[in-house]
Amino acid sequence: MVAFVGRSGCGKTTLLLKVVAELRSRGLRVAVVKHTSHSGVETDIAGTDTRRYWDARADQVLLVAPDRVVHSRRVAAEPPLSTVLAGVGDVDIVLLEGFKRAPVDKIEVVRSACSPEPLRGLQRRLATVTDVPGVAPACPTFELDDAGPVSDFLVGLTNDE
Repeated sequence: MVAFVGRSGCGKTTLLLKVVAELRSRGLRVAVVKHTSHSGVETDIAGTDTRRYWDARADQVLLVAPDRVVHSRRVAAEPPLSTVLAGVGDVDIVLLEGFKRAPVDKIEVVRSACSPEPLRGLQRRLATVTDVPGVAPACPTFELDDAGPVSDFLVGLTNDE
């Protein structure tokens, strides 16, 4: 399980859609869990991120919002990530979008058009995907459109476990 994190509009969804397609082409079963801080969001509507993940052939797609978890279950408050993940099964890899404060490994997406600065205080950064030269010299760095190398990195992580 790895979370893709970054500022709003930095390209997390665009990258993840490519990574999902790449991993699926390799025969892996993929779940995507997206986090949003917005209440009342709609799902399974053409153009929404969750629908785009489904159309990219993710095996499971979940949305976690303050007022519900989609596997269509209403909640009084946003549940812990561990509770949400308890309902995910029969996949090879779980990709999270968001969850920057969760105690999980992360790949940060940094795009110069959004902000050339990485997130301050980010814990458990494994790699950075960016178009900003030298932004994260302490970890592996990939280009924004490098779904193949990012997928290789993820597969390497699953093989290490």
